Amino acid sequence: MPEAHPRKRSAKPKNARRSNEAALATALPDASFDAPLHELDRDALSVFLFLALLPEEAAQLVKELDLSQPGFRQEALGDIQRCDLLADEIRAQPGARAPVLAALRKGWERPVLAGWPLAPDAAVDLLDACAGEGALPLALWRVLCDPAPEIRAEARPVLEHLAEQCYGPAPKEGENQPRGAAPEDPLEAARGEAKDLARQLAEARRKLEHAEARGESARKKGEEAREKLQFWLKEARAREAHAVEEGARAKEMADALQRELTRAENELSAARAQDAAVDAQRLRATVRDLDSRAGALEARLERARERERDLETEVERLREASQVAAPEHGPATAEAEAEPEDAPATWLMPIYTREFYASLEGWDRRIQRAAFKQAALLAQDHRHPSLRALPLEGLPGYFRVRVATDVRLLYRRTERQNTIEILSLIDREDLDRYIKQAKTRS
Repeated sequence: MPEAHPRKRSAKPKNARRSNEAALATALPDASFDAPLHELDRDALSVFLFLALLPEEAAQLVKELDLSQPGFRQEALGDIQRCDLLADEIRAQPGARAPVLAALRKGWERPVLAGWPLAPDAAVDLLDACAGEGALPLALWRVLCDPAPEIRAEARPVLEHLAEQCYGPAPKEGENQPRGAAPEDPLEAARGEAKDLARQLAEARRKLEHAEARGESARKKGEEAREKLQFWLKEARAREAHAVEEGARAKEMADALQRELTRAENELSAARAQDAAVDAQRLRATVRDLDSRAGALEARLERARERERDLETEVERLREASQVAAPEHGPATAEAEAEPEDAPATWLMPIYTREFYASLEGWDRRIQRAAFKQAALLAQDHRHPSLRALPLEGLPGYFRVRVATDVRLLYRRTERQNTIEILSLIDREDLDRYIKQAKTRS
């Protein structure tokens, strides 16, 4: 056992007897001597088990609790490793201390002073005294210095037993010869001396064996501690290498993510710039289209105003002509003019659609006048040879007539056969598109 005094023992107790008696605890350990071992730190609990248990007992407890350390078999574990495993198990599962305390009761029966309450100072003094090899002399000294005679008498049997072990049996009654005195017979003296030497030799051998066993145990414990430290160092270095590797991997992953983020931001910026360019181009095209439409509408408005002025002029001229001609013809002529002439059998009522009026936009007045002229001729006689009406392929009842070189007038014969719908004025190149749209509408 290592000889160490963690606290310096004073030559005189700190307090008087009355103070010590007043500071004594009233509670005693229970009959099973249960101890809350799980409250200790790992190292403190491990070293307590290392001192209190034999190696065989520690190995048996590890086997009973089915404890193991990764990378080691149970039988290959050292004493320190077994105690560490037991300490970890007790701290994790406080109920696991029961078999450990049972092993202590089996080996040591009971702790010292189990039937007496302890004060803190008394506990410190007890631990300091037992920390070295002077525990027995210190205990005897305390008993012998007690003021109570009955207490001092308790030391006598122990001292007599020690004297018999160290000096041999006590002399019998009536013998005045002290122990160790030379007998009168030299042979007996030699025999006694030989016995004494043999006893001392046996005692020396026993002490030597005990010292060798303690030295071997200390050497093994030192080797186990060194192996444990080496194992911890190896684990620490492995963890450090793993941490360095993980750090490098994390840094590489962070760099890759940063590059990916930069690339995504660049692509997003390029996409936004491209979308902005497309939107700007679309807006410019829309503006140009609106400008062209505005110009066409202005031209149409101007033509409509010019047409209105022409019509007003024509109406004014006709009104003046009618006023001049009215007195000359008289009432009979007026009645004759009031009667409309009969319509021919080939006449059809023209129906000008909104699509037709919309299609007039953008054409000059010459084309517009020719379109109305062809429409009027269709109403008079749709079979007139000058019209040369041709059917539209894929659209039954739809026909086209020529207005100009590349301009066609589209019309449709209705089911009633007495009307004709003037549909549209289009460019000849747009015929296919119109046919497709008409099929879709139908």
